[in-house]
Parts: sequence; structure tokens; C-alpha cells
Amino acid sequence: MSLPSEVSAMLDQILAASPWPVLLLAHDGAVLAASEEPAALPGDVPLRERAGHYAALVSGGDAREIASARRRADGSLAHESIHPRRMPWGLCLTIVDQTELKRLQAAEAQTARLAALGFMVAGVCHEVTNPLTSLHSIVQILRAEKDPSPALLSKGLDNIAGNVKRILDISRRLVTFSRVGEEPHARFAIDDAIEEALGVLRVDHLLRDIVVRHDRDASAVMAGRMGQVREVFLNLLVNAIQAMGGHGRLSIETRADAASLSVSVADSGPGVSAEAAPRIFEPFFTTKGGAHGTGLGLAISMEIVHEHGGAIELAQSSQYGAVFKVTFPRETA
Repeated sequence: MSLPSEVSAMLDQILAASPWPVLLLAHDGAVLAASEEPAALPGDVPLRERAGHYAALVSGGDAREIASARRRADGSLAHESIHPRRMPWGLCLTIVDQTELKRLQAAEAQTARLAALGFMVAGVCHEVTNPLTSLHSIVQILRAEKDPSPALLSKGLDNIAGNVKRILDISRRLVTFSRVGEEPHARFAIDDAIEEALGVLRVDHLLRDIVVRHDRDASAVMAGRMGQVREVFLNLLVNAIQAMGGHGRLSIETRADAASLSVSVADSGPGVSAEAAPRIFEPFFTTKGGAHGTGLGLAISMEIVHEHGGAIELAQSSQYGAVFKVTFPRETA
């Protein structure tokens, strides 16, 4: 199928105005028109020659967006999202470069981890002071006794052991949270990831005025990267706390069946507005204002959940609070 020269020239002008590469394909796969790629590197495979690859990705489906990745001439990986639109004459494909967004999301995830780690370290300093003060007092008491009784020694040693255990628990939590980078897939109880996220918030005293109910399910075991899953719930919990203004009720419910497991996180805040709800998972969209949010927390969480074969949604929202639901397949390794 070929186009008259006048039509082809008009299409070229229209495509030149597009901020993203556009491919127009006939039903037989022939390229009717293709826009220029300003960001193309010397040696990159031309857009027209990639038409067959993109057409194969969208064939046989009605998806509104398909993720793709390709190797560029310099060896780097280009992340793209293909937006197909079926037309009477064939197919219109818009190819959006997501590489920079992916980089920003990764950087934001690292920044969020470091910020949370910084908050946690501050909380750890406060938390460790109490057992250390207690240890110092016990040592001073035992030193003051020239001949301490067995009962006093036993009580002192028990107190020392308890305070040392408390310090070790805080230290382990800090070390666990500080692990970043690629971790191997492993089987783990999803409620353990949730408890680790809650532990971070407790150390930072963010749950001080929050009533927390965690309804666990011991059978809810999945395979994946526990640190990433913990990050998802940390994002959801922090959002819930901020929505409630630091005061309210937080309910976490885990359920599992033969094929999947789900976690619902409900808060008693004002809920998500009808205007914001459709955009809540969009990168850089935030209802908190620039000083309190970047708008990437839920976008990063969605990406992590999708990488684990799961789904995340705003399941319910009203003036009495919001409920977010995360679902994972039992096995994603």
C-alpha cells in the first residue's frame, strides 16, 4: 500500500511535530510513514527497520501500552512504552522513550531509601540511648557493691542481657534496611516484609499516635526480592500516615489462597479525591505538595509489584479513609 505524494508530505509534517517517534503501519505490516528520532545515536537501528519488532509486540491484543526494551548502538538499554492505536487502514504506534524516567525512578528509589535510612539512624540514636543508660547504671551499681549478692548479680546480668538484646535487635533492623542493590529471589513470608517496614516506622516514632492492626496469614508465602516488597509497603504505610496527619487507625490485612496472596492497607484519613484517584500511580503526580512528596513513591511501588507479577490498586476511597490492595502470585521466582 502506497500513499499519494501530497498525503505523504502532509503526514511527514504532522509526524515532525510529534514529540515522540510515530510509526504508521498498513495491515500487511508495510511502513506507511515514520517520524524522525532526534535522540537516535549513530549506529542505532532506524525506526523503520524496528517496525516489525513493534508490530509483533502489539499483535493480537488490545493493550493500551506495552513495555519494551532494546539495546542501543552504545550498548545502553533503551526502555520504551509502545502505545498502539488501531485504525481502519492499519496501525498507529507511538513510541515513548522511558529511559530517563526509569533512571529518575531508580535515583528516587535510592534517595528514598537513603532518606528513610537517615531517619532511621536518628531514631536508632534515640532508641539505643535508653538501653545504654540502663547498662551504665547497672555497671555502676555492681561496681559500688564490694561483695554483690548472687541475687543482685543474677538480676544485673539479666538486665544487661536484655538491654544488649534490645541494642542488637535495633542494629540488625538498621543493617537489614540498609541493604540495597540487586538481591536474589527467595521465598519469604510477606508479613515479615510488612513487619520490617513497620519496624522502620516504629524506630522513627512515626507510629506513636497511630493504632496499628496487622491481621497476618502464616500461609502467605511468596517468592521474590523481600527488600523491594518491603519498600512497597513502606511507601504505602508512609502515605497512609501522612494522609492521617500522624493520628488515626491503620489496618493491614493479609490473605492467601491457592493461587495468590493479597494485602490490604487501610487508613482513617480523608481518602483520595475523585480527581486524584485516576492519576494516583502516575510518576511525579502528588497531592502532598513539593515539600512533602515527589510523586514517585506509588509509581515505584507499582513498578516493583509488576516486576513480581502482581498488581496494586486503590481499592476503596471515601471520606472515612483509603484502602490500597496489593496482590502477588504465590510463586514469582
